[in-house]
Amino acid sequence: MTPLLAIVIPTRNRAGAIQKYALSSLERSDFRDFACVVQDASDDDLTREAVEERPWNFEVSYVRATRTGSSSQRNDAVRRVLTELPGVRYIVFMDDDSELSSDALSGVLASFRESGASIVNIRTKPVAPPSFRSKMTQGLKRVLGTNRHGATAFLYNYGGNDEATGEVEWASGCGMGVDVSVFREWHIFFPEEFERFGGYALGEDFAFSFFVSQRKRGRIVNSAYGHLLHYAAGSARLDVRNMAASKWYNFHLLFDAIYESGKNAGGPGRRWLRAKFGLFMCAAAVKLLLRARSLDVASVLRGIFAARAALKDYRRNHDIRTLMSEK
Repeated sequence: MTPLLAIVIPTRNRAGAIQKYALSSLERSDFRDFACVVQDASDDDLTREAVEERPWNFEVSYVRATRTGSSSQRNDAVRRVLTELPGVRYIVFMDDDSELSSDALSGVLASFRESGASIVNIRTKPVAPPSFRSKMTQGLKRVLGTNRHGATAFLYNYGGNDEATGEVEWASGCGMGVDVSVFREWHIFFPEEFERFGGYALGEDFAFSFFVSQRKRGRIVNSAYGHLLHYAAGSARLDVRNMAASKWYNFHLLFDAIYESGKNAGGPGRRWLRAKFGLFMCAAAVKLLLRARSLDVASVLRGIFAARAALKDYRRNHDIRTLMSEK
């Protein structure tokens, strides 16, 4: 019998994290009608061994990924699920270093049934008490006019998306459930172009969910109950030049896809919106340096110049309206 839910976990070189957090938490789930797909792009067999050698109490399929990148791996896993498990109604995406509470999947299912949403965001609980820095960040967001979910009309930020149940504008790839109609009927997928400056995309989860919210008017809600813990296993993402290029490139593409194409193009307030977007991008560059604990402004500028050249190339050769669509 086809399960109601499919769990998709894209991973690469994190055998310890996926076994300790993601898979172990699924074993404790009080909801059992699910199958799990691990889409692995690792450089060795450690993740395969972690998945296959332990007798998990749920159905899990290990798939060696033919492409590397969080968007590519998610999309390939989705197509596999839609083909091999056609009766699946919802797909839940989670990170390998995320740990679901035992009632999280039940909360996702209840939220779908009660709200008619297209996407359900599993609320995140902090692993540790909020730091002084995080409190300052939240205060700055309020001063800048961001809403309680951490996003303005275009702005992407972690945090602030998990305070309460109810409708939100975006969901996190750490834990989000998606109605399969988003893929089957709307043909919206995670943007693989976001992987241009790194194997793992930056902001692809936000872009995918925010696009569903803004362009398709699909409802996104926080889970009715249940939560996840994100242990942030880390990776080799923080190359200053490539991270600067990814931020500049990915968010300019997202801005174009949401606001510079189709029915959203033109209209009052566009100049002010673009001005705020420009300020956000400058702030993102400064934030990157602070996060990297670096004064390497030259690398940031090289990344921005590389991104600007790539944007010019994309706009010359591609249609922005297909950024989120199945190719």
